[in-house]
Amino acid sequence: MFQIRYAVSYNGITCQTNNIEEEAIRSAMTKFGTEREVGEKLIEAVPPSKKGMMLTLSLTSLLFAYSVYACQLFIMGDAHILWLILAVLISTTILIVTVRPLAKWNRRFWMNSLLLVHIFINFYGFLLASDLDRPYSTGLSIIAALLLLLAIVLVYRTTIYDFPSTHKPLMKDARRLHFINITTGIFLVFVTLFFLWAFLLFSGKATLGFLMLFVPIIGWILSYALQMKLLANQQKAAAYAIVFIQTAVIVTGIVLWIIGM
Repeated sequence: MFQIRYAVSYNGITCQTNNIEEEAIRSAMTKFGTEREVGEKLIEAVPPSKKGMMLTLSLTSLLFAYSVYACQLFIMGDAHILWLILAVLISTTILIVTVRPLAKWNRRFWMNSLLLVHIFINFYGFLLASDLDRPYSTGLSIIAALLLLLAIVLVYRTTIYDFPSTHKPLMKDARRLHFINITTGIFLVFVTLFFLWAFLLFSGKATLGFLMLFVPIIGWILSYALQMKLLANQQKAAAYAIVFIQTAVIVTGIVLWIIGM
């Protein structure tokens, strides 16, 4: 008789406990949303320090773009409307993503894509600013250089710290490879932009040589993607071998270019 009552009492406690757990889960979902919604809200969150950096970058870039365009128009008598449109679009996009973050945009690929496009356009703006008369060229060139530096810092932060590798044993290797590839990639972008500017300045015609300027960047993108793929498959030696060859080719190209000068 005691065993039957104990069993009934035990089952009652178990059922009551299950009901309390289910009620707690329903209450949490009502307050905070489903598991997927909570995950998206965490992704959407932007650290305050990064948010301040992004706001500074976007707002200052807008002021810089309009200032360079106005100086070109009223002082030089010639302005680049296409560059202004692109600069305003990319800066406004960064501003919107910062103020109203979206889960699908707050990813390493999209954030770095925005920042790299910004670096590309802003470097061209740096060349335009340096072509102005003094003292306008001096002040605007310094602002452009600081914007480039801030964008580069954000690329490093987004890639290495904000979205680290999900595999703990590979985190240090991933950060090391990201750092090397970002550094070489930014260098290649600047070199490509310089030769592109020189090509358009002296030639002005799009030929096969014009398209060849983008071959190093395409090769770098493929090499970077292959390294990350190999690292994800636990093939660290192969990933490091590729980054070594990539760096050696770039250094060799720099040496040959210096010797050729």
